[in-house]
Parts: sequence; structure tokens; C-alpha cells
Amino acid sequence: MRRSDKPYKFRQCKGRAISVEFRMMPGKRISTGCYDMPSAVLWAEEFLKNRGIQPGAVPTLSELAKDFFVKDGKGSYRERMQALGYEYPDSYYKSKQAILDNHILPAFGSYIVTAITTISVEDYIISARSTKGEPLANDSKNKILAVFRTVMEEARRLGYRQDNPAADAKAMAKRSKEREPLSPYALQRLFPSSPEERIRIWGSPMWAVYFSIFYDTGMRPGEIAALRVCDIYQTKNGLAVGTNRSIDSHERREKDRVKTTDKGLKDRVGLLYWDTAELLIRYIEDNGLHGEDMLFHAPRLGILTTPTSLKHFKAVLSKEGLMEEGLVQYSLRHSYETDRRGDMPDEVLAISMGHTKLRDDYDHRKKEDLIRRLDRARDAFFESRKRAPVCDDVVSLADSTEKESI
Repeated sequence: MRRSDKPYKFRQCKGRAISVEFRMMPGKRISTGCYDMPSAVLWAEEFLKNRGIQPGAVPTLSELAKDFFVKDGKGSYRERMQALGYEYPDSYYKSKQAILDNHILPAFGSYIVTAITTISVEDYIISARSTKGEPLANDSKNKILAVFRTVMEEARRLGYRQDNPAADAKAMAKRSKEREPLSPYALQRLFPSSPEERIRIWGSPMWAVYFSIFYDTGMRPGEIAALRVCDIYQTKNGLAVGTNRSIDSHERREKDRVKTTDKGLKDRVGLLYWDTAELLIRYIEDNGLHGEDMLFHAPRLGILTTPTSLKHFKAVLSKEGLMEEGLVQYSLRHSYETDRRGDMPDEVLAISMGHTKLRDDYDHRKKEDLIRRLDRARDAFFESRKRAPVCDDVVSLADSTEKESI
């Protein structure tokens, strides 16, 4: 190990015992009680050994975190999470490892773990960019920081340092690119009532049906991609869809669950408007689908993943001149809640969103939307304001009061 790599450094002042500063405790100096350097070195290394750190063996971050999230076996992060009762899918560990490999290790991999400071972590998170060099949204930066905290907690847990510099680093305050709903004008352009016109806009019957279901139900992309013919239900007033499955885009496979918390609903349901129902029935008949057949497959790719549908969504918005900052296919889910909130009880809308209660960050109503909702109930609104008939005694009293004041 090079001298500069040693996890401690000494200071010797005339007439005083030699003091030492350990990289795992930056800024804190400890007296060794020794007046000669060999004795001070032995004291420092004994200090490290008593804390489970092998003298001269402080690893770099790359050495500590190689395959940190994806390796199996005794002592691995995954094995420890499972022992603690946390059952995460493979996609969870793969996504964390990708963040570690693509962002953190290229920047800090050569650092020994005791040399990483809170300031260096914060400076990196603030300036972090994508692998293509593009600015990252604040949400993405905070995901990087969360992974950094987990890895540095391992360095603390193993005794290489007594703090976690990433845990002390400030997270970005809020999302820099807020998700926005589509405007009423954009929704009218993208979802005309004519089936032929809708197919023209979206480029094919499959995409027209896929995004029409998205528009009608506010389901998540992976939930729509997992729909089968048997998931379509006939109600008293039309068609509905429901599923308890979704597509895992990382693993490119179907999962027998939808995205939810422990308290969330395990089934996703939604109603289809008549124009979407007409498109859907035609699409099923033209393709000879039935029973357990999946409704959607990506051309030449098979299973339909979220990145594929997102790419198509952005291409259509660009073609129609509707692409704006902050618009992604998930904006249709925000549009769904925004358009319907106030028209039905919150608990009913929450069921269709798959939430136990509505989230305000999905509600983007502005004054024009509130006026529109009031106008729908105009008759009932003013019905309650009918004036009571005026009695003759009241009129007489008013007249006499007026005469007296004159």
C-alpha cells in the first residue's frame, strides 16, 4: 500500500505526544500517548485492529462494492435482506447494481472507503449526469444517493469507518421535471372518437387500443401490457378490464402481482368508454384472440415493456407537435385522476387508481377545471339559493323604516 493510502496520518508537536487522525473519523485527532513514530504506528494499527479493521487493508470502493447487490451467498447483501424478511425481486437488485456500476463506481471506485466525504458525495450528486452526459432529474439523483447510502452503510457496518458520509449528504429538494397531465387540447387531438382517426394517430390498431385503455383507466403501463382477453368484463353499462398481473420490464416477464404497497389493492380495475370498447372488440376479432391470449405484443420483440411503449408515446407526441417538457406516458395516469377528481367520491376514484386513498400529487386541477366542474352542477348549485317569499309584514316594516329615516 502506498503511504498516501494509509488510513491514518500523524501530527507531532514539540514537547507533545504524537496525535493521529483516522480517515474514518475526519477532523478528529486522537493522542497516541507515544513520543516516537514507530510506537505511534503500532498504537494506530492496534486501534484499527480492535475495531475489526485489518491494518493496511482498507479497500477501495470498487473492491468493497463489486457486484454488491447481485451476488448471492453467505455474507452478501441479498442474503442479509432475505434473512431480515425483505423479499425483493431480481429486478430490484439489478436496478440498484446498474446505478452503482453506471454512476457511483466510475466516480468513486478508486477511492479507499475512508477517503469519501460528505462534501464529495453532495458535490457529485448535484452535478450527476446520465451515461450519455445529459442532465438528470432530481428524482434520478436521489436514487443514486439512496444506493450510495446503502453501500457506504456497509463500509460503516464492517468497521472501516464510524460514519456514513452519503447518509449525511443532503438529498435534492424536489423533482426538477415535474410530471404534468396532458392538456384538454392534447387529449382531444390524441383520442378522437373516430376509430380510424385514432388508429392513424397512434400508428396501428394495437397502439391505439393500448393507449386508449391507458386514457380510459389510468392503469400503469406494465398492468396494461399484461392484459389478456379473459381480463375483459361485460358490465350492465359497457365493458371493463381488471387484472392482478403486470409486466416486469427489467426481467422482461409477467409477474402475478401489480405495483402496490402492503396496504394497496392487489387488483387493478377500470371502465372502458364506448369508443375504446369498439376499438378493442374490433382488434380482438381481427387478430383472432381469445381466452388466455395476451392483448399486446411489441413488434418483433414479443413481450411489451414500458420503455417500448414510452418510446412510441413520445414519437406520437412529437409527430403531432404536442411534445412538451415533463410529458411522458405516465402523464396519462395524472390526466386520469385530474379529469375525474370531483366528479365522484374520492374513495371510488382511489379504487380505480389502485390506491387506498388519493394522492394530491396526481391532482393537477387549475381554476379552469374547477369552473368546468362547477358548471356541470349549475342547476343544482343555484337550486339551493332560491329566495324565500317576502311576507307583507316585512314589506310594511321596511316601508315604515324608510319613512322614518326620511
